[in-house]
Amino acid sequence: MAEGAPIDKGSKEETFTDLAKDFSFDDKVKDLFLNGPMQNLEDLRYYFATESEIDGFVAQEASLKDGALRIQIARVRRAWAAVRHHGTQKENRNNISSVAQLDDLLEEGTLREVKVNFWKRYKLKYPSEVWPADQLLSRCYREMDKRLLTVYDIWRVKTLLHQVMSTKKRKLVGTDLYTFEDEPETIPESHVVDKYLSSLHTYLLAMSVAGSSKAHNAPTDEAFGGDSTKFVKVPWDVMQAYLFRANRSAMQLPESSRLAWLEERDIAERAVWVSLFRDGDDTLGHIVQSVMEKRSAHWDAPISHAIPRQPSYSSPQDPRSPQMSKKQKQNQKGSPPKGSGKKAPFPPLPPPNHATQKPGSLATTLRDGTRLCQDFNRGKCDTKGPSCARGAHKCAKISRNGRPCGMSFHGAHNCRNSS
Repeated sequence: MAEGAPIDKGSKEETFTDLAKDFSFDDKVKDLFLNGPMQNLEDLRYYFATESEIDGFVAQEASLKDGALRIQIARVRRAWAAVRHHGTQKENRNNISSVAQLDDLLEEGTLREVKVNFWKRYKLKYPSEVWPADQLLSRCYREMDKRLLTVYDIWRVKTLLHQVMSTKKRKLVGTDLYTFEDEPETIPESHVVDKYLSSLHTYLLAMSVAGSSKAHNAPTDEAFGGDSTKFVKVPWDVMQAYLFRANRSAMQLPESSRLAWLEERDIAERAVWVSLFRDGDDTLGHIVQSVMEKRSAHWDAPISHAIPRQPSYSSPQDPRSPQMSKKQKQNQKGSPPKGSGKKAPFPPLPPPNHATQKPGSLATTLRDGTRLCQDFNRGKCDTKGPSCARGAHKCAKISRNGRPCGMSFHGAHNCRNSS
């Protein structure tokens, strides 16, 4: 079995130096590669036809004798086997596997090993209504092993509880040959956002369990707060971060539009995972982490659909502030003193007129009257969180349509909204 997955670097020197380091070549054997005709790992893959040719190649270094020579031959053989194995996997990445092949259960030993790896790292145990079914674990394992990741339908996710409670129907497909299929569900489950989020939780957990083995060239020491994608192929903390963001963003929308909005963004982001994973060599965990950073703006709730927030007033002189006394409000309204016989009703405050402001300038409030922190929009506010005493931490940049951007998680100094 090949150890590791060697990959080509920027140059011949970097490629074979890294290969020599991974497989502990002697410096003299490394020089044979650097001074030889091979330019990359693809050349190495086809340079030797049999292992006996490797023996003769290493034996060119006359200073290697007996045991030293044999151990160097063995290491070059392992490197050659790893390069061939990785090359074969790369060629098969775009081969189409049937759904039946991907959904077939793993052998019992492999399936148990996958679960044990997850337990050893996280020491976590989930109830049966959350833990993924064996068939889902098997599919996730094969998709990552063959780099054939798909945008899986979250509504088809099954848990261990469904596995142990469902009944299977035996179907004859040949002489003494049967297949077992799940009985069709008589009561269809309703499509609601809570069900989608719970199924997404189970699916992400299945990906993490299937990818709980060590990443290639993982460091031996794992420091507190280190990047988990360097140690595990699909870290559970990274997948949970994706789930928590999806949940948090969806809850900012009205209930009537949550499900469609969430499903659209989830499918779009997982489609990016598929594209990068199938065509690259990075682990799925690293891809999920990097895509989350690049596509964070896509998960901001649109202003037109966001749940309106009650205006916060910090000044007791504002006539709309609940802190003002009745007498103060009358004075602000311009009410004449008692006995004057005149009534001067207070005209309502007009909404902020953003249309008169120049695009690119900073608004002081949103359309609903929410005050905006100007220091946050200039990148100078020291307070962390969604708001401070000076106002809400939302983007105050006036767009070309005459309205403030209003999105969270960024200020006007780094706003990329051009609409």
